[in-house]
Amino acid sequence: MISRMTPRINRPSTVFGQLVAVISLCLLGAFVLSFLLVRELWVRPAAEQSYRVMDGFARTVETLARKEPIDTTVSRLEAAGLRFQTAPPVDTRPRIAPYLRELASLSGAGDVAPREVRIADGPGGRPVLWLRLRTEPSLWISFARERAQGEVRWLPLLILLACALAVLVAAGCFARRLVIPLRSLAQHAPDVVRGEWPRLPLPQASREVAELAQALGRAGDDLRAMMDDRNLMLAGISHDLRTPMMRLQYAVELLPGTDPELRAGMHRDIEEMDDILGQFIAYARDGRDENNRTLDLAVICRQVVAASGVDWQLQVPDQAWLRGRPMALLRALENLVTNALRHGAPPYELRLRREGDAWCVDVIDHGSGMPPGHSREARKPFVHDATRGGSGLGLAIVERIAAQHAGDLQLGSHLPHGLRATLRLKSNLE
Repeated sequence: MISRMTPRINRPSTVFGQLVAVISLCLLGAFVLSFLLVRELWVRPAAEQSYRVMDGFARTVETLARKEPIDTTVSRLEAAGLRFQTAPPVDTRPRIAPYLRELASLSGAGDVAPREVRIADGPGGRPVLWLRLRTEPSLWISFARERAQGEVRWLPLLILLACALAVLVAAGCFARRLVIPLRSLAQHAPDVVRGEWPRLPLPQASREVAELAQALGRAGDDLRAMMDDRNLMLAGISHDLRTPMMRLQYAVELLPGTDPELRAGMHRDIEEMDDILGQFIAYARDGRDENNRTLDLAVICRQVVAASGVDWQLQVPDQAWLRGRPMALLRALENLVTNALRHGAPPYELRLRREGDAWCVDVIDHGSGMPPGHSREARKPFVHDATRGGSGLGLAIVERIAAQHAGDLQLGSHLPHGLRATLRLKSNLE
């Protein structure tokens, strides 16, 4: 069974392309309509009038030929400067000759005996209409337009093409004027999610686009206020919970006759609770309250490795300059290092390398790695293995900080075994 494939028409995906396509179709329709109107309002009436003149002239010549010898009639035609011949001309009938073709159709639709007409090439390649007279012998008379008319016949078409070109240029300028503000809004739309919507100057924007920008600005302000309230609430919870946890930690130390193993377990639980609260605060803030500045990423990498208290194979250049938020980047690298120490196995590696216009930090361990297809789930907030502990926010914080620096976080297997976490950060140096 043979299935028929329906051809798919690729439509323009941009506003500019759609406007140009619509205007082009309108112009094409205007061309067709103009052609039909010209044919009905100019070509057909002019052809009918010319045919009546030609038919009257032919009847007059035929009447003279019946009343006098044919030689006398031929002499009269020669004296009038008319071109005639007895042999039938070769009918070439060009495709683009609407006036002559209309004349030919009218002549061929005569009353009792239709007049035979032919269109042949005349002097200079211009088409000429030949009309056969009902005389004995038959005479063919040519009816040709003047050369001046043939020279200016392209002028209306050139004017129409120039008008179409001017309309297309105007449409392109209008589409560009419409697209530039929309493109600016699209580039800054992700800032709304982070509550950082800027007040964009849109001098060329239409009223609808300006209203859209204002609505996005209000949405960004509302989102920023909501996020500030959330941060304030989380900061209060952190402060209120950490104080009683400190008291519990001191109380555990003062309990008499407590099993040392039980006491150590209680200390670990209190430290993990404090770490989870810290992760909550870090996830809520995500460095938005910190300004961008020029920093050396190589120094931050060395600091994180040195603070881990574990031997690392460090491969970093002497300097790695970029614009970013130092505390946020420090927190992101600490989370990657902590994740490798908690879930991986030695030897541990940290590599800083250049890739195009970005710096890439590879944190590698040689543990059991990550199950296939678990990379996306591992970066979601609060998604973690309960047997490993933690809040499940570490990688989510890293990915959010990477997005702030026009980068991303990639998780993959490190052969033959282990996990490779790559933090890619755009340098953004002007």
